Amino acid sequence: MIGLRAGGLKGARPGPSENEDNALRSGRLFRLYRREPTLHRIHYPDLPTQPGAAIVITGEEAHHAARVKRAGPGEPVQLLDGRGAVADASITGVIKARSGEWSLHVAITAIRREEPLSPRLEVWASSPKGPRLESMIDGLCQAGAAAWAPLHTTRTVVDPREGKLDRMHRLAAEASKQSGRAWHLEVLEGGDLAAALAIPGAIFADASGAPYHATGRPLVRLLIGPEGGWTPEELSAARAAGAQIASFGPHIMRIETAAVIASGIVLDQELRFRGGERPS
Repeated sequence: MIGLRAGGLKGARPGPSENEDNALRSGRLFRLYRREPTLHRIHYPDLPTQPGAAIVITGEEAHHAARVKRAGPGEPVQLLDGRGAVADASITGVIKARSGEWSLHVAITAIRREEPLSPRLEVWASSPKGPRLESMIDGLCQAGAAAWAPLHTTRTVVDPREGKLDRMHRLAAEASKQSGRAWHLEVLEGGDLAAALAIPGAIFADASGAPYHATGRPLVRLLIGPEGGWTPEELSAARAAGAQIASFGPHIMRIETAAVIASGIVLDQELRFRGGERPS
């Protein structure tokens, strides 16, 4: 069961009072309330292996940094290739060509490699309708899932075609970058329930189950059903396959909500079980 409390965060500082506002305008409280700029991240698939390299970034990434983020020389940026490599860099120049295209010149100061989060969490979930699939992909990136696969069940309504899956690949790359992930969320081919249950110890999300308990396995596969729910035959198949039938809340949820909440619970429980640190 998940409990959320409305209101401010414990220990959070309130905004300036009316009297403080005058001081704020005069600059005396500027440092107290000033927000530090967030580190701008850029997806760059061909990162060099050694620091000291100077690279030029063009296209949408350069345009976004120059026009939206207003990035300028001397500012730090972070480059991610989506396959574990992370580079710290500094902007050395921002140039707009006569054609209108922007280019971002950066110098790499450090490169490191990060291991994928363990356990690897694969979320096999039926596709929700319309833009809700995009919301689910974005949420799974933030929650820390390693992959999403479209699950085809008896009551599945949406069967994403190749064009939509390609769009989900691009969305996953962008959402992973925004979340500061060294590894992009993967979009897998997916399959039917039999394929999803092919690995031992799959997690079958259903209200008839008990609260989730950690498995300790290096690969955890979470199954989220369609809007119409599982059929009795599918539930029986999951039990026969040895899946853990787990409940993730007291109420009925939309697919995209259930997938993200269940992912957060699974990873939290698995990391606690291992005694490892949660990702920052």
